[in-house]
Amino acid sequence: MNQARKSIHSIRPMKEADISQVSLIEADAFPQLFPPTSFRKELQREISTVLVAVTNPNLVKDSETPHTTLTQKNSPFTTYRSGNTGWKPGMEFLSGFIFLWNMTTDEPHVMSIGTRRSCRRKGIGELLLHSALTKSICRGAKSLTLEVRVSNIAAISLYQKYGMCSRGLRKSYYTDNHEDGKIMTVDDIQSMDYKNLLNDKWVRLEKRLKTDFYFF
Repeated sequence: MNQARKSIHSIRPMKEADISQVSLIEADAFPQLFPPTSFRKELQREISTVLVAVTNPNLVKDSETPHTTLTQKNSPFTTYRSGNTGWKPGMEFLSGFIFLWNMTTDEPHVMSIGTRRSCRRKGIGELLLHSALTKSICRGAKSLTLEVRVSNIAAISLYQKYGMCSRGLRKSYYTDNHEDGKIMTVDDIQSMDYKNLLNDKWVRLEKRLKTDFYFF
């Protein structure tokens, strides 16, 4: 695939240099998570897959560019709970991540999806989910599953958009408030019907994000 074409957003596997950004995105998105994910350890585990969304700061609007907003007081890039976004000049700017465990070859399990607060509701989470599904299909998986808070209507709607159905509840699954976790699964992802669904979603997502290639 021609990687010379410029893209605002792209997806690639996480590497060691990404750990600071991914860890702080997770901490901001899931402040009650304890213990936090050791992404350094996950990089060494054969069952783990972490994909990151890279946003090209030179191709986004000035108001969203880290080069400009990181120096602005109270900007979306500097209002993290920790006061630190993990990004520094010279780094690729990561806008989100998706973390999966491949405990079986047939059914990867999404452990978490996180995006920067300044990048939410812009399609980054959908891009990450689409990428995880595409990656899982390439690996021969037959289904994909995850848990989601029962109150997270926006996320549930996104998962349903990709054919994920409720398979039950994990009672008091979330330790911060004992909220139930809805188990959602999509089956038969190797089928031509599902691949056609992904292709259709990709056409729409590509237009929204101006994203035209992956870094797998």
